[in-house]
Amino acid sequence: MAFDILITIFFTAIVQSIFGTGVLLFGTPILLILGYNFQYALIILLPTSILINFFQLKNNFNKIDIQFYKRLFLFSIPLIILFLYFTNSNSIRINLFVGIFLVVIAIKENILSINRMIKFLIKYESLYLMIMGMIHGITNLGGALLSGIVFSKDLSKESKRATIAICYLTFAIFQITTLLIIFNNNNFLNKLNFIYWILGPVIFFIVEKYIYFRINEKNYINYSNFFLFVMGLILIIKTNINYQMTIIKNNKTWFRPI
Repeated sequence: MAFDILITIFFTAIVQSIFGTGVLLFGTPILLILGYNFQYALIILLPTSILINFFQLKNNFNKIDIQFYKRLFLFSIPLIILFLYFTNSNSIRINLFVGIFLVVIAIKENILSINRMIKFLIKYESLYLMIMGMIHGITNLGGALLSGIVFSKDLSKESKRATIAICYLTFAIFQITTLLIIFNNNNFLNKLNFIYWILGPVIFFIVEKYIYFRINEKNYINYSNFFLFVMGLILIIKTNINYQMTIIKNNKTWFRPI
């Protein structure tokens, strides 16, 4: 049992318990920074995310935006499976794009021209969902775009969270299935992982009781915009750090004495 993984799950589970996404979105880059490989991060985080989403949906299936979910299943899921093959692809530019996109979405209510532009982009929902599937398959960061498009819809607080939760849950189920079948990865059954997985639902029930139901509709929109803004900044900053580290590494290789 690793303390750094427990801390990562603790904080990301709080975010996901409120907004429907967070464990994979924040947990993946954090674990990669801490030195864990991509597949191990999936093994730890996917079941945790699934359990949280399951309890979020338990009494809220009637609040799901079914039409959006059907389109997501059709356009995103096949590409998630396909692009999971390419887990070694360079995601620096993708992270930067997603980060900038989220910041723009977060401030769209305050800038009329941005608001119109976002509405124009989201009209092409099928293409948007396909791009989201590619990004999630490669980087595990599709939750950022998922949050962006769902939060832009005119839905209630409960409907937004329920819709994100069912989509995120579907993402995770197909990712686990892909890992088990294609990569023949059976490390999910390691009993030590159960400690990490159970922590997520425990955090969810605490947040659900003492935080989520105390947030009104207006504040939820404000918090969700702040959440998207912070996600965007983190992805942009992380991208720049990775880019600088790549330059430094390449320079060291270039000037290495013969």
